[in-house]
Amino acid sequence: MNIFAIFESHPIVATVTVFASTGLAAELIVKAIKYVRSKTRRRRVHEVLFFNELGEICYKEHQNQGTQSAPKTFQCRNKHCSLRQLEKITMLIDEAQYSIDICIYTFTSTDLFLAINRALDRGVSIRMISDHEMAYSSKSKVLKLAELGVPLRGPFTTKVMMHHKFCVIDGVARVQEILGLKKCKWPRPYGSVLISGSVNWTYNGFVGNFENCTITSDEILACQFQEEFNRMWNAFLVKE
Repeated sequence: MNIFAIFESHPIVATVTVFASTGLAAELIVKAIKYVRSKTRRRRVHEVLFFNELGEICYKEHQNQGTQSAPKTFQCRNKHCSLRQLEKITMLIDEAQYSIDICIYTFTSTDLFLAINRALDRGVSIRMISDHEMAYSSKSKVLKLAELGVPLRGPFTTKVMMHHKFCVIDGVARVQEILGLKKCKWPRPYGSVLISGSVNWTYNGFVGNFENCTITSDEILACQFQEEFNRMWNAFLVKE
């Protein structure tokens, strides 16, 4: 008796077999998707970017060539090139999947503003904490982002300086919160990245000063900065 004859004479067996096969196939598909996504997570990065007097050597040349805004494949033989260093930060912002939490004292960089704007267009959740005075400084991008819908908080009713300069991209706690709110069944692969250092997000910070900026995928450091951002976010008032 062949298999088809058994199914015809025992419909219950046929039904159970079909359901079992379907369930097994679905389980295999789920595992395959998880495996592929686990292999396509964000590249890990551990690097310190230094901004110094050598980074300005090629800046005017790039400016004359119309490349003052760092393109995706920026090429320069100067290993200290400020625009190439800046591009590394914008690329990380462009790779954000779910969240960007920014805690910045001064922010006037057009390149980073445009990168954050692109993230908004992709549906990335962005929050910002800034200083009560520098948010209103000349050429500040902070209030412009607030006008675009980015939630903004800070010590706006005190004279205490908010002097941090860090950014957490796809922090685990924040992503889990977003996934929980969206009830997302098939989350996209992501990896936390911390951007932190002495540099303000300004022209002088990236071109004129001696500054440093660490970018790292270290989960412990990213988690600690995410916790502090969340604590400050809950402690500070909403900017009206």
